[in-house]
Amino acid sequence: MTTWYVEVQRLIRNIRRKALEAATALREGNSEAARKINDYAKLDFIALQVRWSEKIPAAKLGEGLSRHLHFGEVHDYEDIVLRDIPRIEDALDTWLLTQEQEPRSSSLKSLLHPVVSQHALPHFDAGHLREAVLNGIMAVFDLLRERTGLDSDGAALVSQALSLENPKLILSDLASESGRNDQKGFLQILQGAYLGVRNPKAHSLRHDLNEHTAAQYLVFASLLARRIEEAVRV
Repeated sequence: MTTWYVEVQRLIRNIRRKALEAATALREGNSEAARKINDYAKLDFIALQVRWSEKIPAAKLGEGLSRHLHFGEVHDYEDIVLRDIPRIEDALDTWLLTQEQEPRSSSLKSLLHPVVSQHALPHFDAGHLREAVLNGIMAVFDLLRERTGLDSDGAALVSQALSLENPKLILSDLASESGRNDQKGFLQILQGAYLGVRNPKAHSLRHDLNEHTAAQYLVFASLLARRIEEAVRV
């Protein structure tokens, strides 16, 4: 977003500067120089339209700048500098403030399984990262109990649910070696998640999480939740 914002601001500055230069050229009677400057300003405006529309509706750019560049008289350049550019800058600043007010999770939510999103994102947005990760992992095990009807927890729950001999859920074709490996691998991953993520976060208030690492944990929990949801129930 920062790169996009800087590039849009640069194009706006270029158009303002060229409008001032073209107006000066016209006042000095140099219409040919003014026309060339105007041509370059139009190229900047085309580039601005392209970049602007990547994030903001084209209607927010308005028609005044285009119209004034088309006519290219002194009063048009004055309108560009005094009216069109300030209005465009206001629209840009309004958009930026809107982006800053969006929840921290706005770009994360699309990656998350609904059950993880429901229980973890409110904590993530509030900056309670430990609670977000803990709730995300706990939501996975709640989903596992819901799909299997088991009431155990931790390693015992996972062993019963994904047992190779008498499973409650089947992740892959257990008749094939690769399918059994998939089943056994995720059994171990789920047990590791309980032991290595859930337990430390539940037993201590201390943690070394930041927004980036917490988001990674939630995406990891979402992968586990998806595999559980898509598994075949026996």
